[in-house]
This record gives sequence, C-alpha cells and structure tokens, in this order.
Amino acid sequence: MADVKPFRGIHYDGKRVGDLTRVMAPPYDVISPEEQDALHRRHPKNITWVDFGMAKEGDGPGVNKYTRAAAMFREWLAEGTLVRDTLPSLYYYEQEFTIPGKSTFVRKGFLGALKLSAFGDGEVFPHERTLSKPKEDRLALMRATDVHMSPVFALYSDPKDEALSSLRSAMASAPDMAAMDDLGVKHRIWTVSTPEALLGAVEGMKGKGVFIADGHHRYETALAFRDEMRKKHGASPGAAYEHVLMFLCNMDDEGIVILPTHRGIHCVPGFSADGFLAKVRAHLPVESRDGTPEDAMRAVEEAGRKGKAIAWSAGGNRYHVVTFPDLPAFCDTFLSKFPPQLRPLDVLLLHGFILEQLLGISPEAVTAGQFVKYYKDPAKVAKELSAGAIQAAFFMNAVTIPEFRDVSLSGHVLPQKSTFFYPKIGTGLLIFPAGADDRVPG
Repeated sequence: MADVKPFRGIHYDGKRVGDLTRVMAPPYDVISPEEQDALHRRHPKNITWVDFGMAKEGDGPGVNKYTRAAAMFREWLAEGTLVRDTLPSLYYYEQEFTIPGKSTFVRKGFLGALKLSAFGDGEVFPHERTLSKPKEDRLALMRATDVHMSPVFALYSDPKDEALSSLRSAMASAPDMAAMDDLGVKHRIWTVSTPEALLGAVEGMKGKGVFIADGHHRYETALAFRDEMRKKHGASPGAAYEHVLMFLCNMDDEGIVILPTHRGIHCVPGFSADGFLAKVRAHLPVESRDGTPEDAMRAVEEAGRKGKAIAWSAGGNRYHVVTFPDLPAFCDTFLSKFPPQLRPLDVLLLHGFILEQLLGISPEAVTAGQFVKYYKDPAKVAKELSAGAIQAAFFMNAVTIPEFRDVSLSGHVLPQKSTFFYPKIGTGLLIFPAGADDRVPG
C-alpha cells in the first residue's frame, strides 16, 4: 500500500529571509485576489511569487507567469535564498491552532515523498471530484519548475502511532523551521535524517491506505506530470517524478479537525420562509426558536450529539432546528437514488432532500454556481442574511472522520464543499524537487 520515501527537501534559508511567516502562504486555491496582492507585497521572496504569480499584459507562450516563476525559483536557489538539504529526510510537521469556544489542538504528521498510484488501485482514496482548469494551471507550473511547491494533505490509520513515534525518537528539541500564519496557526517542522528513524517510519507506513483530505487537484496533477516524464525519461522506481509531496497525518490522532461549511440560498424563485417551513414540517420534526444565526449553529451542534440535525434561518431573529428521528427509513424513502454510504450524511440530507426536493434546486444548478453560496464563518452568514444578500441560511455539523473514511473506501465522492479540514497546510515551508535527475532512496 503506502510507499513513502525520504527526500532532499528544498526550503528557505532562515538566515537570509528572517521570519518565515513573511515568506510562507496558504495553498494557492484559497487565496483571494486581494490576498494574493498582499502576499506579493509582504516580501519580495514570498512563495506566492513562484507558486501563484500574476499574469501580465502581453503574456504569451514564451513569456508568462510560469516562465517568470521558473526563472525566479532558479534565481532564489542560485543566490542561496532557497537551499537543499544534503541528506534524504522525512519532515515531522506540527500545526498548533485554536478553535474559538472549543480548545487548542496540535495536528501532527510528516512530509514525505509518496509513490504515485492511480485512483482505483486501492492505495490512494479520493473523496472529491476535480475540475480541469486548476489542474491545467498546476501542471503548467510543474512543467516550468520541475518541483512540487505545495503538499497534498492525506490521512492514514495508525492506532499505535508507530510511524510518527519513530520520527519523534530522533527529533531535536527545537524545530528546524517555525512560522505563524495570518490565522494564528503555529507551524513547526523538524528535519529527521537518522537512518533508523526513517526506516521505522517507512516500514510503519507499509500496508496502509492513504485518504486524500485536501489537494485532489495537486495529486492528479502529479500523476499527469509523472506520465509526461515517463514518456521523456522512462519509468523508474527511484525517480522523484514517480512520487508526490504529501503531508501524511494519522487519522487516529486527536488533532484532526473537520469544520462544517454552511450554506445560504439566494435568488430562489417564489421562496417564502413560512411556505418553506410548512414543507419541512410535512416530513420532519421542526423546533422553532428565537435567536441569532450563531445561536442556530450552537443548537445544531447540540442536536447533532443525539442524531442528525440541520438548522436554518430566514432572519428576523428566528431559527428552526430540523431533526431526523428515523434516519434509515427517511433515507430509504427520500434518498434512495443515492449510494447507501452517502445517504446519512448531513450534506446529503440538506442537498438531496431540502434543497433539491423541497426548494427545487437541482444538482446541476448547484454545480453551475447558481442559488447556493458557501460559508466557513457563521458570522459572515449572519451578516449576509441581515443584509438580504441571501434568502435563508442553513447550518450543518461537519462530516466525521469515520464518515469520511467510509465514503472514500466505497469509491464514491462527497458532494461539493463537504469537508473543511482545518487548518490548511502551509505552502513555502518545504518544496519537493521532481526533475529528471532528482531521485529518492530505493
């Protein structure tokens, strides 16, 4: 199953750039245009100059943001802004973060080079569909630079925590790299190159399945890059391009946090709060209460401890909590067209029944970006509801780790915006070279 190798990583020289906070960034696909501009202005060597460059007027096949990224990357290496480790290593990675009102968590894992395999081979399990445009962008960047700039984030099961324990046995007391991102998440990385510790981690991963949590586009891009490199240079087990940079995290660890992504509806023809309430009550128990959207979020979390629940509000300091007292019978009746593994998920109860069957919002319309908006922050939902930007807001509980694992193993995919693994993995802390001459240990 999982074939993980150490590698000689590329990273910033802290003596040259100073605080790594100024040069790291979130993954490119969560950066808004305003944030992109701010990161470029933050530091002339911020990783976004390479990983998420800006198009310019007059760009064409010969000169564009990808060629500029490649030239800049080579320049940073030549001048010593970026350095490459001399020994193959695995990189123990911790993220310390706080969820307001809950607790402080530490998510622990390691960065390594995972041998690529196609989805369906029984080694790497996806849970999302991908879009072509992001993959085209990432592949163009990889062709120009020959590196993996940002890791894929994946989970594996290791109840005894053997792989990480082996790496911890050889770690220094202080991390080799440390930074704090704009959300207050503390990132710490230790370089582990001791042969015994590496062997223990590599052996500990054998026989394990790998479940992609975040970075499906980057994984599929790595597969496409590998296939192109094979045509040019042949298939080779030790070639770096046969692998992908991956952050591997033990799903049995208490530091794994999945947050919900809430929904808002807008421009739904004929929507009436009272009429919609009557439709829901015709099928399910509904408890109506006075309170804010934040109260609704707390209420659905409390109700979710007993069973599935969804809360919604159309404003007016009023919200409604919908429960599913006989979930199997409900799913058999109203969600029979969906695979059994998907039916009980909160997101399917919302999209497959409430949005599609009660409000007439088709899956095709949702995919096309119509009628539904997505929110990670309940406060933003409340603001837009109050301003009339949305007609109603829906609050859900997050997908659980067992649900995530079972759906991934089933071969099915979750609906759009079903999982929000928090926090994101930092980009710019470690880079994986995957050119024709780059190798990983056999």
